[in-house]
This record gives sequence, C-alpha cells and structure tokens, in this order.
Amino acid sequence: MPKPTDAGQESGPSEEDRDWATTATDRAMEVVARIRSATTQPVLTATRGIIYGLLASICLVAVLVFLLLGIFRLLDVVIPGESWSAHLVFGSAMCLVGCLLWSRRNTGPQSG
Repeated sequence: MPKPTDAGQESGPSEEDRDWATTATDRAMEVVARIRSATTQPVLTATRGIIYGLLASICLVAVLVFLLLGIFRLLDVVIPGESWSAHLVFGSAMCLVGCLLWSRRNTGPQSG
C-alpha cells in the first residue's frame, strides 16, 4: 500500500515561480505602456488637433458666409434703389479687400 502524501501541499507552482511570473508580466506591461506612450499618444494628439482644426475651420467658413449674406441683405434694405446698388457696394468692398490682400502677399525671393 502506498504511503499517503502530505495533503497540505499543492501540486501547483511554488511561491518563487509565481513571483517570477508576476514580475515578468509587470515588466512586459511597462514596456508596452512605454512604447504606447512614445508612439500612439503623439499620433492620437495630432489626429485630435487635425480633426478639431477642420471642424473649427468648417464652422468659421459657415459663419463667414452667413455674415456676408447678412451684410448684403442689410445693404439691400438700407441703400435706396434696386438690388444692383447693394451688389455694387458689396462688390466694391470685396475688390478693395482683395486688392489689400494682394498687395500684402509674400512673393518670395526676387530673382534677377
């Protein structure tokens, strides 16, 4: 008849083996977190900046269009005559703004 073994011992890994496994897992998680913070986080930040920038520019263009339409409608009501007078005033103002921006452009280095 075989001798009974000690019932208090477990047949699983020892305490040292468990500590080693925990340490190895923790180091692997630290390496993954470090790599992620160095690669993924800057990409996510840049992507958020691009998306929010595009959203802000689209909203700005919409506000600008509505503002210009409102100014035109105001000119059409305030200036006597038909709508051609509002077109004339508004078109002249836009031409002046265009000339101002054209004169302030950067042409780069002059060659020759």
